[in-house]
Amino acid sequence: MTKHNPLRGTLLTVTRRFAAGIDVSEDAVRIAVLSRRLKRDSTVCVEHLASAPLAPGAVVGVDFVDRAAVVAALREATARLPQDGAWRALRCAMGLPALATTTTRVPLARLMDAPRSDVAVIGGDPCGLLEPAVLAEAERVSGIERGALAVDWSVEARDDGYPDVAIASTARRHVEARVETAAAAGIALCAIDGEPAAALRAMRHSGKTELDPDARYIVCWLESTGMHAWLVNAGDVQGEARYPAPEYASAADALRDLAGVGVPLDCIYVGGQTRLLAQAGLPFSAITPMFRCPVLPFEPAPYCNGASEIDAALRHSPLFAVAFGLALREVLQ
Repeated sequence: MTKHNPLRGTLLTVTRRFAAGIDVSEDAVRIAVLSRRLKRDSTVCVEHLASAPLAPGAVVGVDFVDRAAVVAALREATARLPQDGAWRALRCAMGLPALATTTTRVPLARLMDAPRSDVAVIGGDPCGLLEPAVLAEAERVSGIERGALAVDWSVEARDDGYPDVAIASTARRHVEARVETAAAAGIALCAIDGEPAAALRAMRHSGKTELDPDARYIVCWLESTGMHAWLVNAGDVQGEARYPAPEYASAADALRDLAGVGVPLDCIYVGGQTRLLAQAGLPFSAITPMFRCPVLPFEPAPYCNGASEIDAALRHSPLFAVAFGLALREVLQ
């Protein structure tokens, strides 16, 4: 393990924010450590990437079946991180599979049964007026009693002046399993985030840094249960599609519907288990002529910025989209 100058570590802690994203999938644990200088619009840098394999059956879907195996993989993936200076201040976030999470958006006025004039006042919920309604809505949508739920929510503005409340909920046992397993590996988690949201965040960051501000593109993330895709236009998410889904006969149909008719795309970003597109009969070579735009696999490589010790295979792996996106949320806060 590399030894660092303590003074340098202290200065780094003051001038940069560090965070780690931890993606635990059925086949491996993947960790991305990012940093960013503490000033507006500063560049995000990849400091460390690591992967440790998991034996089949250790993680099945949402569940950590063999926690000891997951703990061992977490320790292996973090073993090469320095243990002094800025690294001790790492903010760590872990992903939660889409199958475990229920999300919904509800007009704030409907939740509160309030006229528009009251929306701005209660938007931040300073008096705790909104939370009971949020918990009731999460219970209704998920079908799980609120006492067994972990719920995250936020009030989000809309162009028409009527805010929405975005609500994400999951069974509390899934959160507890991740917090306890990470703690057993010596990792203190500060956040649990949905894997699709993290992958979208990572690839939107690529779009922001690599494309024009008004670019129109699709973000596509693939996992074992299927494809998640979003249409991004001028930085904003304007549509979403899933496959498999009853309304689509194929992954290509889902992407065509999302892209719309008559408006060109600048590119399509693809992350996660990209081989699944080929297995679904939609290889990269077929996507380019179909949508008349380049297909770009997500890669951490453009953000490695001289971190020469990172393995080349990891730098160019689209499997790190979730881990990157998890860490990105923490360094941008």
